[in-house]
Amino acid sequence: MSEAFSYYSGIPTFTVMIGIAMVAVLIFMVGIILDMKKWGGGSVSAFLSAFVKSATKKGHPSIIKTIVLDILIQRRILRRSPFRWVMHMLIFIGWGGMLLLSLVFAAFEMLHELGIGEFDLVSVRDSFDTPNEILGYLLLVGLVIAIVRRLAISDVSKGTEMFDWVLVLGILFITVTGFVAEGYRPDTVSAWSFMGADAALAEAMALFHVLISLLFCIAYIPFSKYIHMIAAPLVILANGGGE
Repeated sequence: MSEAFSYYSGIPTFTVMIGIAMVAVLIFMVGIILDMKKWGGGSVSAFLSAFVKSATKKGHPSIIKTIVLDILIQRRILRRSPFRWVMHMLIFIGWGGMLLLSLVFAAFEMLHELGIGEFDLVSVRDSFDTPNEILGYLLLVGLVIAIVRRLAISDVSKGTEMFDWVLVLGILFITVTGFVAEGYRPDTVSAWSFMGADAALAEAMALFHVLISLLFCIAYIPFSKYIHMIAAPLVILANGGGE
């Protein structure tokens, strides 16, 4: 098996992955610019200026403190509902962790393609397998909790819109396709390996998984309720965090 067939589920062509990623990032950037223009009354610079002025307002806690306590740890959700906080953190850590691992490994792949550095790409991949699978299960558990809350708790169910279901079920589908693709990989052993090793299916599922992941979890963000992942931290920073 070649080194090119090495990343998690096995994208066979690095160029294909980079191409899809660049398209997704371009769509994301266009969407963010449009959102900032909307928030700034038609001007990106006006939005950025107002945000910086508000975030650095005298009397506000340090930006680092706000990022750690209110954005990363999400203390306000913890104080309101520990159960909801656990759900949020499972999704946040799972999604964010896998994104970080993907970016790190993409950097290794880029270096490998450019012939920079001396390292075994397959060994690097293998070292990522276990943490990636753990993060995937954290995300899966968080999503299951989110779905159960929306079905079992009347107040949450009444406040749930179709867009909420699209986001939750969309991420759930992407998460499951990742595990399925891993299950077909000939060079790995996991709880999903009962599906049987099949290089062709692994390649097809990997490409499908990467495609929908990049388009749904990156390109789609500025055009959906996913934008709260960016807008909420910005509002928290602008208001100085706290309660």
